[in-house]
This record gives sequence, C-alpha cells and structure tokens, in this order.
Amino acid sequence: MRLTSACLLALAALLFLGSGERAHADDPVHVTTNVNYEVRAEEGDVLVTWDVSVANNAPGNFYFAIPIPVLAGATDVTATSAAGAPLFTSAEPTENGLIDLRFVSFDRDVFFGDVYSFTLSYVVPEARQSGLVVTPFYFFLPLLALGDKATVTTTTPDAVAWSVSLEPVDCELTDGALACSDSEAIYFAGNLEVSQPNATQTDSFDLVIDGNDVTATIVYFRGEDALAAHQREVIEVTMPLIADAYGFPYPGTSVLNIAHSGRESVRGYEGLASCTPAPCMILIAPGAGDYTLVHELAHFWSDMFTAAWLAEGFADWVATQVVDRAPEGLLSGNLTPRPPATVPLQLHQWRTLGSAIGASAEDLATLHAGYDYSLRFLRTLADELGAETLRDVNRTLAEREAPVGSRRYMDTLEEVSGRNVDSLFLTWVFPETSRTSVERRRETRDRYAEVADRLADEGLSEEPLEQAWESILVWGFSKAQSELDAVEANIARASEFEAELRILEGEADPLGLALPDSITAAISGWEFGAAEDLMESARAGLAAYASARERVAEPRNVWEQFGLLGDDPNGELAKAREAFEKGRFDRTRERSAAAVAMVNDASRSAMMRLLVVAGILSAVAGAIGVAYWVALLRRRRLAGR
Repeated sequence: MRLTSACLLALAALLFLGSGERAHADDPVHVTTNVNYEVRAEEGDVLVTWDVSVANNAPGNFYFAIPIPVLAGATDVTATSAAGAPLFTSAEPTENGLIDLRFVSFDRDVFFGDVYSFTLSYVVPEARQSGLVVTPFYFFLPLLALGDKATVTTTTPDAVAWSVSLEPVDCELTDGALACSDSEAIYFAGNLEVSQPNATQTDSFDLVIDGNDVTATIVYFRGEDALAAHQREVIEVTMPLIADAYGFPYPGTSVLNIAHSGRESVRGYEGLASCTPAPCMILIAPGAGDYTLVHELAHFWSDMFTAAWLAEGFADWVATQVVDRAPEGLLSGNLTPRPPATVPLQLHQWRTLGSAIGASAEDLATLHAGYDYSLRFLRTLADELGAETLRDVNRTLAEREAPVGSRRYMDTLEEVSGRNVDSLFLTWVFPETSRTSVERRRETRDRYAEVADRLADEGLSEEPLEQAWESILVWGFSKAQSELDAVEANIARASEFEAELRILEGEADPLGLALPDSITAAISGWEFGAAEDLMESARAGLAAYASARERVAEPRNVWEQFGLLGDDPNGELAKAREAFEKGRFDRTRERSAAAVAMVNDASRSAMMRLLVVAGILSAVAGAIGVAYWVALLRRRRLAGR
C-alpha cells in the first residue's frame, strides 16, 4: 500500500534539494535503489542496507542531498560514498510513527550528466509497536523503498525452526525480491514476518467476571514475559468495564484463550476474536497495542451482531469508553481509533475482509471506512439518544437471544428509545435503494399503532395483530398491510355486533335483565360466530321471558288464584332471569314457559283441587255414615240381650 501520510507525500514532492532553477525534463533526476533487510536472530535486531544511485538529467540544475525513509528507532546509522568517504546525515521524524527521514548530504554537488552513488546502513533494535516488531523470536517489518527503480531483498535465518513470510504490497514479488518503479516515490514495498512459532510460553490465571469464574490463558513468544503480564492486568481490569459499557453481563465461555500470532494467523489484522466455536479465543499480533486487545475482548459481547458495522462499531465504541475509564497509566500504545474514512460507504453494505493480506487499495479503503463510519454512527446515536439508551438496547437484544442485523437493531432502538430514527439510518446505514423500504416501514408501523389504539379504545383483543407484527419485524410490509386490512375489516364487523348488542341491551333493560359478559367477550375476542349464536339465543330467551312476564302480570280472579295455590310463577320468572344473566338462554326459555304454563293452567288446577276436596268430603261423610250404622246395630244387639 502506498504511504499516505501527508508529511510523507509532501516530502516525496520535494525529494531532492538543489540549487538553481529546476529543469522541466520528464525525468530530471533518476534514482535507483537496492535495499536489503537482514533479520539477525542471534543479535535480535535487523540490519538495513541501502545502495543508492542518483543520476542528474536536468541541465542547469545540481543536487547535494536526498532524504531516505528509515524505520523508526534506527541506530548505528552510517552513510558512505562510493569512494568510501563518510557522509553527513540528519534525522527528521514524520507524522507516521513507523518512519523517519534520514537526509544524506553528498560530499560533492551532482551536476547535469553526473551519477552519484552511496550506501546507507542502520540497525533496527528491539521494537514493539503496531506495524513494527523486533524481538528475539518474532520480527515484523514494513519494507520501505524509494526511487524510479527500486529492488528490495531480504536475508532471514535459514534454520528449520524459523517461519518466513514475505507479503508484497506496492511492489511485485519476483524470484524472492520485490521490484518497484515510479518516479521519485516512497514505496511500502511489502511486509516481512519472521518468527519461531513454537518458541512460546504460557501464562494461565483465573478471573471472576459478573460473578462467573473464567480461566484465561495467554500464549506468547519467549522473552515477552513483561508484555504478557501487562496484558493479563489489562484483561483483569477492563473486562468488568467492557460489560458495563455494553450494558449486559459477560456472555462468553468459562475458558478464555489469548495467543500471540503471526500476520497470516490474524489474516492481516492486528487481532481476531471469536467465541464460536467455544472456547472464546483471541489471536493478536505481538505488536498490537492495548486498544486492540480491549477491542478484541469487547468482541466477546458482540457475537449476537450479524452486521459488521454493529460488531466492529460496538467493539470500538466500547473500547473508547474503556480507555476513558481505565486507571491512569494502565493502557499504553496508540489508544485512538482508526484514521478517518477516505471513501463513502453505507454501513448496511459493509463487509469485513476475510483476509486483509493482499487486499487491493480500494478494498482496504472500504475496510477502513467501515470501521470509521461504524464508530462515528454509534457516537451520533449516543449523542442524540443517550449512551444509556444504547446499553438498554443491547441488554434487550441479549435477553432475546436472536441474531441482530441492521433492521432488528433499528427496530429495537426505536422500541427502547421511543424515537423515530429513519433519518439517521438512511444517512448512515441504508443505501438510497432502501429508502422506499424504510418509508414503507414507517407507514406500516404508524398504521399498526393506529389500529392497536382503535382496538384498545373499543376494548377488542389485540391478538389478531400478532401476525401483522411478526410480518413487520421481518420487514414484510406488504404482507403486514394485508393483515392489517383484515384486522380493520373485523373491527368494522365487531362494531356492527356492538351496535346490535346495544339494541339488545335496550330491549333487556326495561325487563330488568342484564346481558351476560359472554357476548361481549366473544365480540372482543373476535369469536364472531359464537357471538352471533349467543345473540340469537339471547333474543329468543328475551322474547320468552318478556311474554311470560307479561302473562304472569295479568290480573287473576279468585277462582284462578285458588288454582295457583302452591304454584309460584314469579319464582319461575326469577329462575328464568337468573339463567338469562348467566347466558343459559335455553334454561331461560324453559323457566319462562313453566311460568306461563302455571298461569294458563290455573282454572283447571282450581277445578281439580275442588274435585279433590269434594271427593275427600264425600269419603269422610260416607265413613261417618258407616260408623253411625255400625254403632246403631251394636246398640240394638245389646238391647236384645
């Protein structure tokens, strides 16, 4: 990748210093370089050697110095001319923390048609920073080059225990060497990684996170005990801070593994994290700073996010909060997020690269843009809705245990905050092609709310809305609209039933009858068939009761009153009324009929009672006569004796 530091670009434009007017030839100065990076395992350092040739093709101009890009922290810098004369050098740092410029002053002026050659060498001692690591068992170097024609070679340990990886970036790899050509340019020729993968040590320790016991293990290159101890402290202190920043407890496994790994293992990133499959695992580059470690730890909470901008954005958003809240002096290295984006991007379309190794400049620009915009959007949401709202949303999503993409997050954010976030998501997340869908979503949700309010106002069950809501949650708005149409049609039908019910109540009230709750329950529960049957039965029961009540209330003569002795038609009406109010309309009709039957049969009942009485009296009279005759006969017999 071409170095893009503003300082380096400016220096590249002013690469050569000279006197007199600058010539306007197509190639006023031609620079050829051969650079060798020698990894010296026994010394634990890197020796870099530049062989430089400068040809002046500009009439009327001369040159007397040139800046050479060297790796930061260079020591033992020496420069000599082709004739062996020592050359003066001066250092000037750049905004890029990996690179310094070393100005080499020639021991004579270089005029038109002249060629000047020199050698520059320096040593990179032990170093640990993002992008530059020099340790006894692990080396990672950005390979720098310069000139119209540049060749970069490497010298590495040849022992079997060493693993070597050479990754081209700006230059082509041919026969083990990197070749570049672009007038007066500074190249990021490639990356060199040299390591002993098996030269590792292990540190295990126990943690208690949100009340859960976790066993952690750090696997690191030999000799990096101080780094491992520092990372252990970072893990112990920051894990509770991460949980608090997310808003829900640690969801990971009881085993946590961290391993220092080479560039190929971390696929060109500074770190990778995953809890799937178990156990939770972090692979981290030896030169990665504490911000990267905290970012990767934060990913243990982000497994629920399926959208890259949510997973990476929250890992960064949480990491920045941890940086602010961690004890002073604990975290070291670069503690700021990535540089600003240079290309436009809608976050819903962003996908991280499977591997950043060998990625094109365009893909890398999109990758960096995704990280930048993700963090900026979450900061915008926190500013507008409150950081606590984002934590509440995360807590809600974690409790539901469902995968979370852009749409589900938007829905839950609105649910928890009560705010309309259409504009924010159209600005940052969804592409213009999704505008219609987002607008349809708002229209459908607003209509859903209106229908729900109508149901509540009319005391109707919201159960029929469940299907429409499920369709809304999966953004099936056409289906949801059809389902809402059906609900509104049923609301209209329920209104018709309610109107009929009011009429029925108006008929029952003068009779002292109250309609049972079962009819209202059937209507509000959308059981229209049952409601219709109940109302039909109620009408029949009401008619029967009204008729019976009227018949029972009619005046009766003494004869009829005599016939009703022992009967209680009003009692039957009371039973009919009780049955009606319990919804037992068949029973209402039966009791009403019984009351009418009692009244209708009063005269016949009186006659039957009279005949019974007469029969009884006749029997009594006969019995008295017989008794008298028997008594008389006995008296005569006694008298005859």
